[in-house]
Amino acid sequence: MKNQQEAVLAALLNTAVDAIIVMDSVGIIRIVNAAMERMFGFSEAEVIGKNVSMLMPSPDHERHDGYLSKYRSGGQRNIIGIGREVNGRRKNGTVFPLHLAVSELKYDGEVLFTGILRDITDLKKAQNDLAAINAVLEQRVEERTEQLREAQSELVKKEKLATLGQVAGGIAHEIRNPLNAVKTSAYFLQHARSLSPEKLTEHLQRIDRQVSVIDNVISALTDVVRMPAPQCMPCPLKEMIDAAIEASSLGDSIQIDNRVADSLPPVFADQNQVPIAFQNLIRNARDAMPSGGRLTLDAEIIDADGNTQTEPNAVAENSKKTRAIGNSKKMSVTIADTGSGIDSERLSRIMEPFFSTKARGMGLGLAITKTIVEKNNGTIAVESTLGKGTRFCIVLPIAEEDNTDNTQH
Repeated sequence: MKNQQEAVLAALLNTAVDAIIVMDSVGIIRIVNAAMERMFGFSEAEVIGKNVSMLMPSPDHERHDGYLSKYRSGGQRNIIGIGREVNGRRKNGTVFPLHLAVSELKYDGEVLFTGILRDITDLKKAQNDLAAINAVLEQRVEERTEQLREAQSELVKKEKLATLGQVAGGIAHEIRNPLNAVKTSAYFLQHARSLSPEKLTEHLQRIDRQVSVIDNVISALTDVVRMPAPQCMPCPLKEMIDAAIEASSLGDSIQIDNRVADSLPPVFADQNQVPIAFQNLIRNARDAMPSGGRLTLDAEIIDADGNTQTEPNAVAENSKKTRAIGNSKKMSVTIADTGSGIDSERLSRIMEPFFSTKARGMGLGLAITKTIVEKNNGTIAVESTLGKGTRFCIVLPIAEEDNTDNTQH
């Protein structure tokens, strides 16, 4: 039975794929298998009885006996009982990577060590190749990322230039005509042979008017760019709407349907800025109905989802302190006309500076309106149908009542 077991073990040893080395406690090789001979290039006769360090490159070659000595004296482990990567040295001197697992065993009262070694050259090569590929990919990603950054930066520059070109074109268009009028009058005044007082006054007044037009263009553009921070306070909506209608000179051909109720709570906004926005929208509605039509103004309280809130709060009394409402309720103000309407292509651009649907005008009114509304923590939206009319909707915060100062004593 013992001989049979030894034969089986010998067969297993020599058919194993991994190299197997058995050595004694001082590192002398006792047994090797065929896989070890193929892996290192040594024959069995060349290694049996030799120190296992012959299979190791420096510095392990010189240190190996010290490792075993430390283990024998104090049990300090460097490889024994621990699988790890090491380097091996073949007969021809080449060094190659190995995975080594060493175990300790006792046989016939003697301590032996068994080392199982696997050549991981292909694995390390694959890992190195993968690392190289990853490095190349990372480099390419970094290069592409940098290219994208540059492209994005270039796109931003082009967009800025396009916007600048658009604004510059609008300014040039609005200023060129009055400048031509000024130039014509100046030329006339310089070259007229006999200039009557009436003609002199006429051309000087024309120059003055055109300079005022240019000044208005610059002022309007400045208003868009440098709209001052709003001074928000409770503002009665009904009063602002009524004042905006009165200031807009609508004429008799336009029927006004003002549905804004006195009972609505005040909005929390700048009392000087917001009326300008209402006036701009009302005048736009007027200009869209040159032959007359209906102007409808309405307001309602809405929640965060845009749903109408019934039973609006009463207007706060003067003695009550108010502030911007803390909940999600807002005031929705609509200004609708039955004018010619705006096509979808132009509708998406009507709030851009210097874009106008009118034959005359600077195209800054809606840009100013949008700036005012947004600076007052509001939003503005528009919808329109050709031949049926246009509807603007402004949503503003509501001023909340605070009765804490009116507690009864």
